[in-house]
Amino acid sequence: MLSASDLSYMRSAINELFPDTCSILNLAWSSDGEGGQVETWGTLSSSTCRVDYNLGRESMTGGALMPYQKAVISMPYGTVVTPANRIQVDSDVFSVQAVNQAQSWQGVTRATVELIS
Repeated sequence: MLSASDLSYMRSAINELFPDTCSILNLAWSSDGEGGQVETWGTLSSSTCRVDYNLGRESMTGGALMPYQKAVISMPYGTVVTPANRIQVDSDVFSVQAVNQAQSWQGVTRATVELIS
């Protein structure tokens, strides 16, 4: 069994391996100036991260070939992210599908994501 200090050391070592920076985006609504509202995504927080793209099968939607664009984004342990958020890495924006939770010896926070733009 890992001690608290061993787990803390592992988390620190893992954090040094993240090559990218990502922004956790949060939905907000703002006035469109005509009585309606438009959704805007603002930065909730920033973190170091790593994006691991998954291989998958392309699908056919409406007669068009849709590329498989899913990934797992790893961030430091304790990063707050939920399926209500989006994650931006450089110019890529991902919708969050799921976040790892309640695992023993959790060393990182991992979000399963899909590229949306």
